[in-house]
Amino acid sequence: MTRIAALVALLALPALARSEVRNQGMVKSHLWTSTAGLENARTALRALTALANDATAWDATHARDLLHEAQSGVDFARTHERHLKQFATQDAAQDLARLDSDLNGARVLLGKLQGPIARGVGPDKADTRADNTMLGGAAADRGLPPGKGGDVTYDSGRGQRGGTRGVQRLRDDIKAAWDRLDDARKDLDKLAGDYDTTTKLPEP
Repeated sequence: MTRIAALVALLALPALARSEVRNQGMVKSHLWTSTAGLENARTALRALTALANDATAWDATHARDLLHEAQSGVDFARTHERHLKQFATQDAAQDLARLDSDLNGARVLLGKLQGPIARGVGPDKADTRADNTMLGGAAADRGLPPGKGGDVTYDSGRGQRGGTRGVQRLRDDIKAAWDRLDDARKDLDKLAGDYDTTTKLPEP
């Protein structure tokens, strides 16, 4: 009955007003679907960060799967974001361009992670065995075999525990991709405001 009443009310509107209502509905649909893709990408990257920070949990296959999930999420978000161009006002067009740029940037940064993970860079390898988030200090201090060039641990300055320079670069690249996804999330929130809606999704 509620749907019928809504349809009757919509048909009672002038043609221009009906078109605006339909357009607003399409905008919300693409915005919310883009939000889902972006949040999926962010969740996957958070899980990849957790793996990269813990030698006991690191699994190269899981890392590749999570990276693929993050890339797919960005592609999904980008596809629906681009559908919004047909509804863009001048203000929305600027915010849309910024969002597109940040999503593209995030996709490029995620692509940089493929090589190191495929080559076997990770905190679980023989020369990074000391990189265990449950232990601190240098490898030699704990009686573990040192990595190439001596101690395997380096301080990234972000509270991460140990790792070869290759592992630290992997973590830094993950963080760079995260920062770009975070910018994209802010862009999407602002874009939703341009269309008088929100990216906050309801719980079932």
